Amino acid sequence: MKKLLTTLLLTACGLSLAAQTERGIIYPGAYYGSVDLGAAIYGRNHEVSFGVPAVGLTAGWWISTPLAFQIAADAVLAPNAADNQSLYLYTTAEFKWDVNRTFFHVYNERFLRPLPFYPLFGLGLLWNFDMEVDSANTERSFQAMAGIQVPVRINDRMSAKLEYKCYFLPQGFDRSAGDNFMHVVRVGMLFNGHTDPFHRRTEYETRSIGEDWFIGFGIGPNYSAFDLFTNPNRGGLAMLGVAPELMFGRNFSQFWAVRFELTGLTGHEAFDTINQRPAKDYKFSFFHADLFGNLSYLFDFKRDVKWNIMPYLGAGLIWRYDDPKLDMAIDFGFFVRRYLSRHSDLFVDLKYIMMSPAMGGGHGPSGSSFGVGIPSLTFGYIYNFGHSTTRYRMPY
Repeated sequence: MKKLLTTLLLTACGLSLAAQTERGIIYPGAYYGSVDLGAAIYGRNHEVSFGVPAVGLTAGWWISTPLAFQIAADAVLAPNAADNQSLYLYTTAEFKWDVNRTFFHVYNERFLRPLPFYPLFGLGLLWNFDMEVDSANTERSFQAMAGIQVPVRINDRMSAKLEYKCYFLPQGFDRSAGDNFMHVVRVGMLFNGHTDPFHRRTEYETRSIGEDWFIGFGIGPNYSAFDLFTNPNRGGLAMLGVAPELMFGRNFSQFWAVRFELTGLTGHEAFDTINQRPAKDYKFSFFHADLFGNLSYLFDFKRDVKWNIMPYLGAGLIWRYDDPKLDMAIDFGFFVRRYLSRHSDLFVDLKYIMMSPAMGGGHGPSGSSFGVGIPSLTFGYIYNFGHSTTRYRMPY
């Protein structure tokens, strides 16, 4: 977990420095922030309870004209399964999509026509603090979110907004045997560096909706890890598995890319030191979305760059087939892409999937909720559609 936080901090520092150089990685003024206040409806085991207040803070930036990436921190006070007042804390990495700008390309000084609305999609972490018992009973899990935001412009830098989010909580969370949902409705104020979509376009951004898409496939080994760096009985070769992956995505600019990927196949539960084998073998799949930043263009634009080093962060849905389970997981890693021709690339993908102990078959020796994961190393091929000018510029 410390390594993840360190990686995120270094990446954020690099992005800030890159933005200050004004080389077009992030358009100057494409940032925004918001504060929200409202209420929640918490549904679990066919029971419904109400939560007040539901507050939120969001910070983000537009990585291209129609797409923004943001980090949200939300808090809700609501009764838990034991009818005790609980504090639910959410941290979520989210994408915000400007549908109007994608399909209609219409803008005027006060409203976008039709009325602007931004679908929201995200995944992240959730904490449940029971306010009436010892804090040691804190419950942690992954969560997914889908929602919509409707802004109304007030002045050049400020908008009012109405926002709805639905948080999907894992089965079994908060002692629930069924499906768990928390619906949050809030009003808020949105503060923008610039309000119009013309101040979102990054340098060398893709300009056609049919350009800069790609598909790819690869395969390699993975490893079922329980406290990867501290466990003295990790299991060695017995914990190896197979990790095929199939992806599709788009390069939004010289620096930003988004992909959707299906990966997984074989995994193992914790190593049994008595029988000298994994407690159980299983098959799983993981479907996730990732946001890439290209370090090869972080500080300067160059032509004829064939090696692209791209750290990424993502999240998605994970499920097992032997004992059917569905949950959320987080992934991060380094992606190295080698240009071959106008349409072809080779890649190496070093990935770490962080999953819940319930999905992995139990905790590691530390008992940490974040100590179960599956690192993998895959090799593969990418086919690029169109001219793909965002991934490679030929020398003069």
